[in-house]
Amino acid sequence: MLKFENYTIENLKKYSPYIKKCPFNVNDVSVGSFFMWNGGVNLKFAECGGAFVSVQDICGEPSFSYPFGGNESEALKEIIDYVKGNDLPLKFYGVTEETLEKIKTNPLFSNIMFNFERKWSDYVYSAEEISTFKGKKFSGQRNHINKFRSLYGEPDFRPMKPEFLPQINEMLDLYAKEHPSDAYEENEEFIHTKELLAEFFDFDLVGGALFVGDKPVSVTIGEIQDKNLIIHIEKALKSYVGAYPTTFNKFVNYCLSLDPELETVNREDDADDAGLRTSKQQYNPIKLVNKYLVKVNSPLQNLAETPVLTDGNVVLSEITEKDKADYRALCTDKENNRLWGYDYETDASITGEITDDTFFDIVNFDRSIGEGISFAIREKSVDNRLIGEVIVYNFTYLGAAEAGVRVAKGFQGKGYGKAAYKLVCDWAANVLGVKLKAKCYKENKKSRKTIIDCGFTQISEDENFYYFKYKT
Repeated sequence: MLKFENYTIENLKKYSPYIKKCPFNVNDVSVGSFFMWNGGVNLKFAECGGAFVSVQDICGEPSFSYPFGGNESEALKEIIDYVKGNDLPLKFYGVTEETLEKIKTNPLFSNIMFNFERKWSDYVYSAEEISTFKGKKFSGQRNHINKFRSLYGEPDFRPMKPEFLPQINEMLDLYAKEHPSDAYEENEEFIHTKELLAEFFDFDLVGGALFVGDKPVSVTIGEIQDKNLIIHIEKALKSYVGAYPTTFNKFVNYCLSLDPELETVNREDDADDAGLRTSKQQYNPIKLVNKYLVKVNSPLQNLAETPVLTDGNVVLSEITEKDKADYRALCTDKENNRLWGYDYETDASITGEITDDTFFDIVNFDRSIGEGISFAIREKSVDNRLIGEVIVYNFTYLGAAEAGVRVAKGFQGKGYGKAAYKLVCDWAANVLGVKLKAKCYKENKKSRKTIIDCGFTQISEDENFYYFKYKT
């Protein structure tokens, strides 16, 4: 069976030679991405017959990178044995169109569901085009570089050296003052930029800074995989006109001097940031790499529509457009969600401004990939407002699943949660045919009573949770 090793800097160094061979040209499977975004996702690495595999929590479930670099078929069989042995879901992340076709036609897999989100699609450019900026479509970039040259002299791009680090850190502090933000993801990205800079020389990375006089005005860091350059960091002081296109052009030329066979440049995704999307489109990408989440063996694959469930007093039905505002309120009530184990402010799937669409889109995406099915809880009629949510999720390869319920303030203590939970558990066990599990925080005594009253038996506990299984 596969033996995964937890993320540490030392383990990342150990597996870097494997990661460097990644053929997919996606940011998700790269040294820089693993380094910067390992927090809170239970990132692990393994090698099987020369093939590299990673696993991390994505959208609440363990998800595997598609194996590469060795015996692919043997590695896939090992992954299946691993999820069977640990009763885990089988889900792949960072899946390109080409890999998706492999999965869809592989006899090892059945009940496949998949989707991608545009905001996570990587922008890929021609290395040759960026190195020259020739042609009418790059006239804007050339004009910016000429403006930079006229203001500050001939561009001075310098490959990264240890002695530059203090100055670059000072430049990054100036950058932070120019771009104040309360956004969780942006602040995390800034912190991780400094961390990656500090470890730059311990990894096989490429990078440098654009100097004006004796001061850096930009920094960029990336890595070369096969014939692809993936750029993880691009920071420039906005007070220096034309610094971004100048840095981009000079950095790509520097990387071509290191590897003349370099073909493409991946500048990662836009995270649904309108300004960033406009900027990345202006550089004329040759393609967008859509990165799919692929779920194998989800019982939702055969479910045409969300059913309506009722006991006469409570109705469970699909969360619809008219529920958006109520659902947003439910998802952003931090106090109410604390014992549900959810905090929207640290949800990595949320980027940009939160609107009434945000959580509605998330629940629909989860449904589209077979990750979970959510029901609105309503009083007596399908036409009434959403007063809570009950969900069946985390479908494992062997047919287990979890169930959870939350009720909005003002509707608690009236039995709605218990009735909804019993309805959905009976439906999941008898219609979907899943083996239900549940857990609750030890301090949540009401939840523990509801779970037991709805047909579950407590089977174990740890420091934080009680664990249950549904009576069969």
